Amino acid sequence: MDLNSRTALELHFAEQFDTVLFPVLANHYLISGDIARTIKVCEIGLGYHPENADGLFILGKAQQALGDYINAEKSLKSALTNGTVHLQAALALVNVQIELKRAETSVLKTWELIAEWDPGNEKAKAERASDTSKKTDTKSKRKSVKTKALKREIDNIDISPRLATFTMVAVLRNQGLHFQALQVLDILEEKGEDNQRIATERKSIQESMEI
Repeated sequence: MDLNSRTALELHFAEQFDTVLFPVLANHYLISGDIARTIKVCEIGLGYHPENADGLFILGKAQQALGDYINAEKSLKSALTNGTVHLQAALALVNVQIELKRAETSVLKTWELIAEWDPGNEKAKAERASDTSKKTDTKSKRKSVKTKALKREIDNIDISPRLATFTMVAVLRNQGLHFQALQVLDILEEKGEDNQRIATERKSIQESMEI
């Protein structure tokens, strides 16, 4: 059979509705812009072969052409089930998901599928790189917020004389908490610790604060 002949395919389909060649005929109709016949042939063919990926893809493209993005998404997703590798269906699906304003995670999942099947796809690589960058920025922001919160918490702590040590002075100083370090030195002075060391530490901290 000549698959380039729409007439031959129409005759074949009329005689055998259960033919696995129905997507080829449906694609002829899709290319010519006959969306109604495209959908009709796909619906009949999928009635016999419900998991036919090509049939589901063509149906999804026809629905997309009509602006029926909800059903187009369903059809295209179905074409990708059961581990089916169908790059064209994935490319169509990502555009439909963008039209439907689906969550970034859902769209990214499709881009990752495209990148897996077509490593040279520049758009898919760009989307994955952008997501990695966003995750890094988010992680950095969270770390910054956590650090600031911790600093505020330390700033508000009343240092117990029992915990005041030269080690604590060093820790606070390394964290940039100079006022708290000086507070600990005052406590150590009241406790009668090494006055010479206290004076040296206090002078060093004060000089650091002036820089």
